[in-house]
Amino acid sequence: MKKIAAVALLSAFIAAPVAAEDMHMYIGANVGSAQIDRTGFDASTAFSVLAGHKFNSNFAAEVAYVNFGSVDVAPAGSTVKSSAMSLSGVGSFPLNDQFSLFGKLGLASTTAKGTNSPSESNTGVTYGVGAQFDFDQQFAIRAGWDMYKIGDVNEEDEDVMSLGAIFTF
Repeated sequence: MKKIAAVALLSAFIAAPVAAEDMHMYIGANVGSAQIDRTGFDASTAFSVLAGHKFNSNFAAEVAYVNFGSVDVAPAGSTVKSSAMSLSGVGSFPLNDQFSLFGKLGLASTTAKGTNSPSESNTGVTYGVGAQFDFDQQFAIRAGWDMYKIGDVNEEDEDVMSLGAIFTF
């Protein structure tokens, strides 16, 4: 049921900006390192794809799919794969015409699956901070840190440090 509600919310989010007269849509991709805050879990390579709509220079809404990668769990010899879908509000503070700082706050639906355990899901708050450098009106790079809650039995933090590219149209 949670996934149906998330899909309905994401569909409404995507459809509303399409009706807007002045579009400020963007898409992007990030790559980085994900780390579960638990002893025995190594870092893994994470990637994400995202789409958003800028309402003005200080606020945007963003949807993202994040693949946290797979991590080997020592000493159990298990592998855990996790991912998330999120919807966040993004607040930006422009420092000049090209450089800005941002903060994100939203809701994420996460899934974690271990080779020796059942799949776990969680829906909870996600947040992050970062910086963005705009080369021009269409292309930017960004660096950020994001936190997600994973697992339903043993809820844990999954931290992601990433670099990415944003294309505005």
